Amino acid sequence: MINTKISINKNRLIKNALDDYLCCDTPNFRGIKKTSYLKKIINEKEIENLLEKLIAEIEPYKGKNPEELTPKETNKIKEIIVSYLLIFDKKKYFFDQPFLSFFIDKGYLNIAEEFVARARKEDSNLKPYEVFQAIRNVWIMNSLQIIWGIPLELTPSIYGYSMLYPYTDNYLDDPNIDTVDKSKFNLILSKVLNGEKQISNNNHENRVFELVGNIESQYNRNNYPKVYESILLIQEAQIESLTQDQETKMTIEEILPISFFKGGSSVLADAFLVKGNLSDDEMQFSFDYGTFLQLLDDLQDAIEDKMEGHQTIFSIHRKHEKFDENINKLISYIFKVNTPVEGESDTMTLMKEVISSCTLIMIMDAVGRNQTQVSKGFYKKLELYSKVRLSFYKKLELRINELLKTIHVSKS
Repeated sequence: MINTKISINKNRLIKNALDDYLCCDTPNFRGIKKTSYLKKIINEKEIENLLEKLIAEIEPYKGKNPEELTPKETNKIKEIIVSYLLIFDKKKYFFDQPFLSFFIDKGYLNIAEEFVARARKEDSNLKPYEVFQAIRNVWIMNSLQIIWGIPLELTPSIYGYSMLYPYTDNYLDDPNIDTVDKSKFNLILSKVLNGEKQISNNNHENRVFELVGNIESQYNRNNYPKVYESILLIQEAQIESLTQDQETKMTIEEILPISFFKGGSSVLADAFLVKGNLSDDEMQFSFDYGTFLQLLDDLQDAIEDKMEGHQTIFSIHRKHEKFDENINKLISYIFKVNTPVEGESDTMTLMKEVISSCTLIMIMDAVGRNQTQVSKGFYKKLELYSKVRLSFYKKLELRINELLKTIHVSKS
């Protein structure tokens, strides 16, 4: 059962985040440059040309298993990819400010490489999308390390917690798994997270226990109780979010606190696992960060969620209703959470700008894929602030997938 001694005030975190979100309306794009239609076309052509050149340079390694590459070949591939990333960055094809070089210098790619190698070694059955899902969380935790001036590294906690995603969230989200089995898994997982010794019933549970052990190797439960309280909150939020699958139609007012709790608790745990202890301001920022990431996920998954009967603020829309208002509020909320505050470091200000820019592009990508979900006026306004046409993001993804196929990224 869930630990009743949790001291993190989740209700206050949810209320503060909701209060900020609900007072948001039309976003202020001040400071974000507009791009003319002609310049967008030029940018797209240049991006496609660069990708063609990159694919051509990678061609000699096509079809090779990464594990069979020599160290020299691996380094050469990495060198080629990084050189092109730096060109994209310098040309500012997606952002007003060059960010990629900053992250490369900090060691983001090295951490990603280390994470993927370890994940494959420990479980060769993991699908590529599951590894990518886990590494997204690594990047969030790396960002928090940078924000708080902590050396960038793949700690036992970052690895263990990020790898839990494929074994917990995906399991609980799988519609093919019986709800009774999910309830049993939730119960045993809650006990393990609460420090109770359990005997695993299968390989799946055994793997989960191992990953929790990674966290325990770094953070002693007696010295860092809130680390484990924060993880338990995720479990509580995950259980609560199952109500979004009920047949009874829910209102936005009923859905929002659940979505905020689920998303906010996830990044809050990231933060505790990165830092061990957090101030009230650090807790609120981390929680808020998670809430807008959850809403962004819900926007991206709106069609799929609607088909599966999963109720979010985007999936409950009627067929002809537009997302304009909800997307406006989301963008405005992201800008609000990432507004610089007096006394923060230059690095934190930069990271907030990065977070705002990256999430805005993800929103543009989602809108570009589903143009009918927004009004024509909203689409045109949002596209003004993109350096490419919104429809190009989907095309770009297809080209990147083509690039990934050039080199085998899995054993399959």
